[in-house]
Order: sequence, then structure tokens, then C-alpha cells
Amino acid sequence: MTPCLWANLFHIYQPPGQKKEITQKVAAESYWRIIDILKHRPGVKINLNINASLTEQLPAAGLSKMVEEISALARRGQIEFTGSAKYHVILALLPESEIIRQIELNNETNKKFFGKLWQPSGFFIPELCYSKKVARTVKKLGFKWIVLDEIAYNGKFNKVKFDKLYTIKNIGLPVFFRNTKISNLFFTAEAKTPADFFEILKKDGRSEKFLLTALDGENLGHHQKEMDKLYADLLDTKKFEAITFSDLLKIYKTTEEIEPTPSSWSSREEDIKRKVYYPLWENPKNEIHRLQWQLTNLAIKILDENKKDPNFNSARKKLDQALHSDQYWWASANPWWSVEIIENGGNMLLNSLKSLKTLSPKILQKAALLNKKISNMAHEWQNTGRAKKIKESYLKGEPYERYFAGKIIK
Repeated sequence: MTPCLWANLFHIYQPPGQKKEITQKVAAESYWRIIDILKHRPGVKINLNINASLTEQLPAAGLSKMVEEISALARRGQIEFTGSAKYHVILALLPESEIIRQIELNNETNKKFFGKLWQPSGFFIPELCYSKKVARTVKKLGFKWIVLDEIAYNGKFNKVKFDKLYTIKNIGLPVFFRNTKISNLFFTAEAKTPADFFEILKKDGRSEKFLLTALDGENLGHHQKEMDKLYADLLDTKKFEAITFSDLLKIYKTTEEIEPTPSSWSSREEDIKRKVYYPLWENPKNEIHRLQWQLTNLAIKILDENKKDPNFNSARKKLDQALHSDQYWWASANPWWSVEIIENGGNMLLNSLKSLKTLSPKILQKAALLNKKISNMAHEWQNTGRAKKIKESYLKGEPYERYFAGKIIK
């Protein structure tokens, strides 16, 4: 029996300023296990997206050996890197200049650590938050393909066929759609054994010959215990030939031109219908999100206008980090919620402006007021139980349990 061709992308990332102990814990529970699985199965290939925010944290966390091991697997042809944004920013919500900057920072840092091995062909959009602006920019920067969630095909699930290549209309950039249901099996408790996995795969009915998945590498062992074992056991069934997306690009014979809809890998069909394309990061009904983006856009605008400031380079570096996606995600209450992370994100944005030497007190006061409003509203949501109600309402619409750091989200 001809094995199913499995193109799988692991995305691994830690936000800037992450505690060394957490990076070490996640590495022990997930990253090292993925490396070990590959080392003992030399015929297995994957795509790896490692945001440079994580790459440069590894040595500081005593994990320089991990960079060496990843490099060795890339040298053996088992790992194909993908490009991305260094600080895991939501590219679709930023100006093109910021998109380019984050991508170039990612390339610059990862090339420093991986040298000539860093030759990404494809591109991983953080959170798979797609927009045509992002696709156009990615193509302009020379990337050959992107991965999107299957909901981006036409705003619905279970409509994509995985036996053909898709290209974006008027851009010509090839798109691989991930099988959402199967990718999410590593984030839920639905499949505990290969038999469970194959039963769900059979019911899906679309991946007999081609299985395309993309998921957080942290799901294997850190968020979901035993998922690393499931992945290894699946590979050992010999029912799959694990290849890269670039390999798949050469295999497909049929092409369909499409116009993907803006979306993310967390989007629901009802989100797309309501034209709320990035609900976990920019929900029009979320007052905290609105304030966060007012502060974000103000910081970008002011930094752009103060390039001659003697402290510009220092302020710019702080802003690069402050744009990370976590602060918006944890303000969504869908179901992710953390007052601490919301406040930390706002403070990072404000501190980037405070670093400027010539900034007018009026602008700084405006930014500080926005930051205060963000903090006050986060505490209000927490203290009144509003965040909890939003969270509970969201989870009622989930078809499966969510896990984070090994615990069920309730």
C-alpha cells in the first residue's frame, strides 16, 4: 500500500522577555522530544518555523546545544526552515513597512545562528493571520509558498481538497491549506492512539493520499501530554511518508487559482460571516483590543516620525519587541485571559516611546493615558467577572477541550 504523503509544519515560539525557567520547561517537554523523534527516524522530514525571538533566547536559557541539534537535522535534510516575523506579530494588522521589518529581523537573527543552513523557501504567517497585503509582501520578499488554515479557502471548513496546489489570484503565490481538524488533534484529547487518529482521518475523508498539517510544536508534550508519543507512534506505523511542503510543491500536478479570505487558524465560520477576521487579536466588540491598537498605532506613528532622535535605535528595538501578539491574544478572553500579560504589553509599548529623548510631553501623556485605560479596563473585566463570562460563552461553542501547559482551559 502506498503511504500517505504527510507534510507537517511545527511552529515554535516564545515571546520576548520570556522567563528562562519557562523556556527550559517547554524545551524539555516539547522541543527536545521533537528533536529526539527526528534523530531516531532519519527518513522523516518536517518544516520548522522557529521565530527568532525564541532562537536568540536559547543560549541565554542554557540551550545552545539545541541550536546545534536543529542545525544538524537541517544539514541532514530532515528540517526545512520557514520564514516568519521575529517577534510573532500579527502582520495583517500592521503597515507594510513593519511587515518587512519584522521579516528581515527574523532572517537576520536566524541566519546569525544557523548560518548557510538558514535558507527558508516558504513562509509561516504568525497565527496564520492572512491578508492579501501580507501575501503580496511575502511574495515580494522572495518566498515561494505560504501555509494557511483551510477556513481561508472560502470561509468554511471541509471544502478544501488536498490533492492539488492553490495559488493566489493576481499574486501567483502558492498556498498550502492545513487540514484543521487533523492538525488540532494534537491540541485536544480526541486522539490518544494511532487507531483513534486513523479513525478520525478516515471520517474526514480528504487525506488518504495527502495529509497537510501545521501546529504549535509546544502541543507535543507541553500543552498536551503524550502527544509527542502519539506523533512518534504514527510515524512508526509506516503508513506515512513524511515530506516537506517544498517537496509537495514539486509533486502536485493540478493547480487552482483562488482568492483566500482574511482569517486565522483560530477563526470560526461565524467570525468570517461577521467579517471579524482576527477575533483573538482585533475584535471590534472588544474594548481592550480597541485601546491596545490605538496605543500600538500611536507608538508606530511616533517612532516613524522621530528617526533623528538620538535614542531612536534603542526605542525602535523596544517597539519591535512590544508588537508581539501575546498581549492582544490574552486580552481576547476567547478563552485566553491574563491581566498581567495585557499590562506588560501596554507597558512595553509605552516604554518604547519613553526611550525617545525629544518626545513632547503631550504625546507621552496621551500614550500614558491610553496605557492606563487598558490596565483599568483589564482589571474591571477581571473584578466584575466579565472576562469569565466571555470565556465561558466562547468555550460553549468549542467542539473539543482546549489545553494549555498541560491543563484543560475552563
